This record gives sequence, C-alpha cells and structure tokens, in this order.
Amino acid sequence: MNRAQATYAMPASDDAMIERYASLIDRVARKLSARVGRDLADDLWSVGALGLLEAARRYDASRAVRFESFAEHRIRGAMLDELRKMDHLPRRLRADTERVDKARGALGRELGREPTLDELAARLGITIEDLAELEQLRQPLVPLVEALELASAEDGAEARLDKALVSRRLANAIGQLDQRLQLLLSLYYVEELTFREVARLLEVSEARVCQLHADALRNLRGLLSTANANAA
Repeated sequence: MNRAQATYAMPASDDAMIERYASLIDRVARKLSARVGRDLADDLWSVGALGLLEAARRYDASRAVRFESFAEHRIRGAMLDELRKMDHLPRRLRADTERVDKARGALGRELGREPTLDELAARLGITIEDLAELEQLRQPLVPLVEALELASAEDGAEARLDKALVSRRLANAIGQLDQRLQLLLSLYYVEELTFREVARLLEVSEARVCQLHADALRNLRGLLSTANANAA
C-alpha cells in the first residue's frame, strides 16, 4: 500500500461522498453525452451518483488502485447500463459490436474452434489494442458462469448442472490455472476492475490483459469439458 492509499479516508456520509466527487460524476456524464451526441448529462447524473456510492462500498484500499480510478469505472458502468436501457448507445458502437460478433462466429466456423484475439483482430483489420477496448466497452461485466456459458435459460432442467455442482467444478478448474490467470479472473470478475486497472496491477499492456482473459476462459472451458466428460 502506498502512502496515498494509507492516508485515504472515505467521507463520513453518502451526501458528503457525492459532494466530494460531484465533479467526477459531471465529467463522466459529459463525456458519455458527447459520445452519444445528445445532452443526457442530467439524466445520467443520478445513476452515476449511485455508481459512486456502490464504488465506496466495494473499494478495497489494499489494492494498488486509486479510489478515483475505481470509482470512475463504477460510475461509467452505471451510466452505460442506463444508456442501454434508454437505447441511446452510439450507433457506431452498436455497429462495431455486431461486426465483432459476426467476425467471431464466421472465423470460429472456419477454424473449427474459438478464434484467438490476434486472429479476430486480423480478420477485422484492427489493432489488438482497438479490439481490447471494444471488448471492454461493448457490454457490462458479467458473472464468470455467464461468460463461460455454463448454463442457459433455454436449456431444460435436466440439461443444466446444479448451481452447486457448477460452482464446485468451476472452482476446481480455476485452481488448475496458473496463478497469474487466477489473479486476473479475481480482479476482473470479483473486484470488478477494468482491463486498464488490471494491466496496471500486473504491469502489462491492456491488450495483453485482454489476451490473457481470453486464454483463461478458453482454458477453463477445456478443463470443464474434460471434467464433465469424466463425470458422465
């Protein structure tokens, strides 16, 4: 823990917290409004304030991440979720997301497996850094179980594993990953840090974190597939 973290003190009340970081909420709201092309700053402010308070509840000062960085991520995520509900995401972002999904599906069919991020970036004609940013922005964080698509609401009850069994097998599979990938999954899915914040902690590039994240999910799917086959 550095000196700045050691001396950091949270405001005593929610009102004091919001007053202290009102300018941060304003800045994020203005940036997102500019991207959307509409003045929605006032509409986004209240959900941004809720994101700030959620950040204050979840912040762990022992992590090498400044509270302001952590809070900005939570504020921005809350505002993006609100924009999705309002259907005000920029048309370009939606188009880029659809292009990535289509390319991933087509390349996966050609290769007979899930494409790597390098392969997907090459197919799209963009840099790995651009793909990493798009992957980060395209959707809110989802639980690891959903990211791995271990269960689907469309499956019948007999086709879905019991949640306790899923959790147990997932925990066993995570335990077989190397420590760096385990740490990355914890920071991203449990601590809900951004790829940029994870990159800072692991001292690698943001694109490298995106690659490692994809590797971790791919490895977990393989380990879980083997576990399920052995149990059958």
